[in-house]
Amino acid sequence: MTPSAPEAQHYSRIKNLIFVATIILDLIVFKVFFFSGQSDVLRHWAFSIFPQAVLANALYLFFFGLLLYAIHFPISLFSGYYWEHRYKLSNQNLFQWWMDDMKKNALGFCLMLVMMEVIYLFLGKVSQSWWIWASCFWIFVSVVLARITPNVIVPLFFKYAAVENQSLKERIFKVFDDCKVALKDIYTINLSVKTKKANAFLCGLGKNRRVVLSDTLVEHFTPSEIEVVVAHELGHYKHHDIAKLLVIQSGLTFISFYAVDQLIRNTMRQFDYTEIDNIALLPMLLYFLTLINLMVLPLINWFSRTVEKEADRFSIEVTQKPEDFISLMEKLAKMNLSELKPNKWVERILYDHPSIDNRIHFAKTYLTKASS
Repeated sequence: MTPSAPEAQHYSRIKNLIFVATIILDLIVFKVFFFSGQSDVLRHWAFSIFPQAVLANALYLFFFGLLLYAIHFPISLFSGYYWEHRYKLSNQNLFQWWMDDMKKNALGFCLMLVMMEVIYLFLGKVSQSWWIWASCFWIFVSVVLARITPNVIVPLFFKYAAVENQSLKERIFKVFDDCKVALKDIYTINLSVKTKKANAFLCGLGKNRRVVLSDTLVEHFTPSEIEVVVAHELGHYKHHDIAKLLVIQSGLTFISFYAVDQLIRNTMRQFDYTEIDNIALLPMLLYFLTLINLMVLPLINWFSRTVEKEADRFSIEVTQKPEDFISLMEKLAKMNLSELKPNKWVERILYDHPSIDNRIHFAKTYLTKASS
């Protein structure tokens, strides 16, 4: 069944509302946990079990993470399972969804544990300049995660397979050859075991560069439409978009951690904390970090929409297939239940891609100019 525009609008708007509500809920939980004194209680209990700061902090993080998981679980269940089934986008049963959710949260907790332990090590050892070292470490971890995700994280949830359609492979290799970019091979992932949505990405460096297509994309889209998708991803590489985004995010990371340092010190003075590496201050550290990230979100999304538009331009110019680009966008909108024309302020604040309507309009404008 092809979803109607009102369905897509309702689906997308509730998803956006849940995103915003989750951030607000986190901010409330962080403040309540700190101001109620429960953070101090948990900290004292953890140190009564383990006198060593590293182990006590880990115990604090475990139970604080468990609290956050319990609070988030109803929202995750609604958004990730019920809402996806409500619009027939999910192919998972409840147990399969829950196992994936547990796996994601376990990975998230391990990452949080490492990040927080290292940050609190900096807070204890270099308290005046901790924010510089924390920023560098944060950036380092971000780069490592970006590098290992295709080969380490993705296989935990999906299986890779070779593309069997030789004609499609030849099309894609030709795009890369024409742009003088090395490509090792083309793979699919079995996205259909979890969802009806479609996606594609480019990963690897140099001679190990690979194109990865979801099996839903290969099954439901024409070779020309897939060629347009791949050219879009290639456009990001040719324009060095990942490097540009890393530079911007690195600058914002330093600014964010410096601001958190100033705000945390103010909190210490207000509540008579003497040590900045007191783990009981963690909820406020996370509160300030979340608030600052929320403030810079429109800027990051503006930049992301800008580079996405240029990747669209690259795709159309390289393939010379604006009609296929338009049909691709229309199909993706239906398959992923994307709202064609969201509120302009919602798009500016929350969207990291231009709206489908804007992307189609861009392709139609290009088509008009080309034919005139």
